[in-house]
Amino acid sequence: MISFRFALNTLCNGHIAMQQQIPPDLGKMADQMAGNQAKVSQLIEQLNDSLDRLVAATVREDWSEVRQLSSDLADGGRENGYRSISALAQRVCDESERPDNTLEVKRSLIRLIGTCGRAKSSQAAAH
Repeated sequence: MISFRFALNTLCNGHIAMQQQIPPDLGKMADQMAGNQAKVSQLIEQLNDSLDRLVAATVREDWSEVRQLSSDLADGGRENGYRSISALAQRVCDESERPDNTLEVKRSLIRLIGTCGRAKSSQAAAH
């Protein structure tokens, strides 16, 4: 059986330890959140240009440029927490590496465009 004194000491020591913890720097956290929001906003603003260039490269069947552009978009999505954009852009990139796969590249690109449109809409609604 645990003694009352032991239990009291344990509780008191835990309470003292909790009081000694350093509170989070809310100003620093706010700055980080603002910085992250700025990155996300920048990515969203660049989506139209990125998608226009990606569509043009797909129409020209310039698979090297399609791979580069979609890879860049996948990286940007990953860095900013847009997993769905990142995954679909990576799929466009992967599909463009296969010979005679134009139809699948275009299908993946259409899905990517739709997802980017939804991301832009939700970003606009947040402001």
